[in-house]
Amino acid sequence: MYRCEKNIPHLFGRLFHLGDRLDEKNRWLRLGDAIDWRAIDNKYGEYFSDGYGRPAKDSCLVGGLLIVKQLKNLSDEETIAEFIENPYIQAFCGQEYFTIESVVSPWILSERRARLGRDFLQMLEEKLKEALRSVGKEVKIRPVKSLQNSCLFCALIDKIKKIFQ
Repeated sequence: MYRCEKNIPHLFGRLFHLGDRLDEKNRWLRLGDAIDWRAIDNKYGEYFSDGYGRPAKDSCLVGGLLIVKQLKNLSDEETIAEFIENPYIQAFCGQEYFTIESVVSPWILSERRARLGRDFLQMLEEKLKEALRSVGKEVKIRPVKSLQNSCLFCALIDKIKKIFQ
């Protein structure tokens, strides 16, 4: 089951509301503004059943973490650590409040890569490429070389599949 959490009100802020205290010119915030999150959310929701089971993590959180992992060339564990330590990355991943608690565990990234598959990951990469082109040289984020040539997410899925064959 999947439901978009963007319209669910938060009763309590964990530490501070991200919207009021962050520099709007930060590279992660500008990149986040350039990404077509609505298209990502629509495609993400297709991979979950309607009304059954535990609700899935938000598409912006999962997609954002996959993007951070790729752009910074991190392991799953390092990606989650970066998320916990950096309020800009939390805001990029759609979080409204900064938290020092783990919102997700590293296993969710490998599980989501396997569940979402090649089509979703290629679409996510295309949306990232479009956003990087639109922000241009104003934002200093250098994509990993594989992003420029092929689908890194897809290569990771292929490696995971080989392990289980």
